[in-house]
Amino acid sequence: MAQQDFSKKKALLIEDMAEARIMQRKMLTDFGFTSIDIAMKAETAIELLRSKSFDVILSDYNLGNGKDGQQLLEEVRHSKLIPNTATYLMVTAETSIEMVMGAIEYQPDGYITKPFSQAVLQRRLSKLLETKERLYKVNVALDANNFEEAIAAAKLVMKKYPSLIGKCERIIGESLLEIKEYKKALSLFNKTLKSRKMPWALFGKAKSYFLMGELEKAEQNFRQLMLDNRFFVSAYDWLAKIQVVQGKSEEAQATLIEAIGRSPKNILRQMELGNISMSLSDSMTAEMSFRRAVFLAKYSCYNTADVYLKHLESLARISDNGPLLPRQKDNFDSTLKKVHESFFDDPDNKAKAYSYEIDIYIADNDKSTAKQIFEAWISEVKSGSATAPSKQQSSAYAKSFGS
Repeated sequence: MAQQDFSKKKALLIEDMAEARIMQRKMLTDFGFTSIDIAMKAETAIELLRSKSFDVILSDYNLGNGKDGQQLLEEVRHSKLIPNTATYLMVTAETSIEMVMGAIEYQPDGYITKPFSQAVLQRRLSKLLETKERLYKVNVALDANNFEEAIAAAKLVMKKYPSLIGKCERIIGESLLEIKEYKKALSLFNKTLKSRKMPWALFGKAKSYFLMGELEKAEQNFRQLMLDNRFFVSAYDWLAKIQVVQGKSEEAQATLIEAIGRSPKNILRQMELGNISMSLSDSMTAEMSFRRAVFLAKYSCYNTADVYLKHLESLARISDNGPLLPRQKDNFDSTLKKVHESFFDDPDNKAKAYSYEIDIYIADNDKSTAKQIFEAWISEVKSGSATAPSKQQSSAYAKSFGS
């Protein structure tokens, strides 16, 4: 492997511990990096990524208070702040299964475990950068969502660098799925599986079947993947999708509970479990998922009103069977406060929050407070800042507190 020239590369180092930061910066300088930006926390890193472009991002997993390395990676992938041409290396002292699973889902280019020597870091970075250089045209096409171009470029790379055949086949397969060439994708994944049992190829094969509407074959392959490779947590999400389509909501719920047991930090998965549980009238499981989602949302790019309102709704449905326990009431109040702070200027959100709050007070037999909230709601409707209650709600409330 030729020695990499790092002097023209721009690096971003994300590390909250001063000692580690100084040491890693010195290593990068010794390799020849001349442009090194530093971020001590995820928020600063996001600002830097918005305003500048980097070739190498070296990010610690544990970033103290605020977003952790996984949530940072989730956000930059979601908002496309890092192009495919850049190299993202996750640094971690933790090897807990939860951490590994969580980070794998957002696919950093590589991992390195603390403590590491200068030689190890240099070797890892050189290898990753060499691969990125060889795949440069492919990644530029992927960044432009030009999947036909990415496929053509990947075919050329495979001829020139046989060691990258696996990477290129994966890119071609995923690009074929993007342009809805499901049959071509399927035959490519099958061809790969004949020579090497790669989990990504089995995942691609299962997805191809799902997208072609062949749910039973898709299910068989997702189940096979779950048996072969417990790290492929997204296989569970897809299996749950199939079960929902087949009307097997209880099974979908069980599948997602298992997935969350393996990788609990994925907020969209928590939301999906909550929604399926609500559809099954299992308010207790729904409340638990939405409560976890509320906890994760604080530092997530998926921090939307829906997360908080769904949590309130699940507690309101629990209260249909009698007053909430003090702990549940505390959870309700804490989430309601967050809705008031961040999402209360939207008329629909306001109406939902009011209705769930009224439900809680009615369950508690505190009719006078329920009535006060209802009156506040109506006066906001008159001023145009809240959506009106439905006829159904109005007549139910009238019955409950005789207004």
